[in-house]
Amino acid sequence: MDDDETLTAYHEAGHVVVGYLLGARIDEVRLGSMIDDDLPRRFGDCIVNWGAVHPACDWQTQCEIMTILAGPVAEMVYRGERLHPASFAPWQSDWHQAVQRSARYFSTPLKQVRFLESVMVVLHQKISADSFWAAIAALSDELLAHEALDHDDVVATVSFWLGTPQD
Repeated sequence: MDDDETLTAYHEAGHVVVGYLLGARIDEVRLGSMIDDDLPRRFGDCIVNWGAVHPACDWQTQCEIMTILAGPVAEMVYRGERLHPASFAPWQSDWHQAVQRSARYFSTPLKQVRFLESVMVVLHQKISADSFWAAIAALSDELLAHEALDHDDVVATVSFWLGTPQD
């Protein structure tokens, strides 16, 4: 199995590529590590800037949910395993964020979970496509090499493989 830093790079690259393609500005993405009881833990951070879109906008919420869940899905594709973010500890924060963003749209928790799982299925299909996966892999490589990337770095890497969101 690959090391935690590589897994985190693919995870963060998933957030970045999907967010960027949905129209967000990626201000920064970085890898880091946190130490807990002398054991390294995975840690990455992605600052996604959606601009001045109203938070009650349904389209905006859908974009945010897809971007949140894209990290775990990209890591699933890399691992070759289908794990559930609600029960896999490293992804629980992403799952909880997606649950919070989608809560007001569903009358029952079951409908909400089914919706979020359907988003993950669609993301898995898209992310698994060759050109999309090439962009995620390239961004992961850049992140592993430099530990932090800014907006211009993201644009250069992703647009090479997939064009720009406006294309």
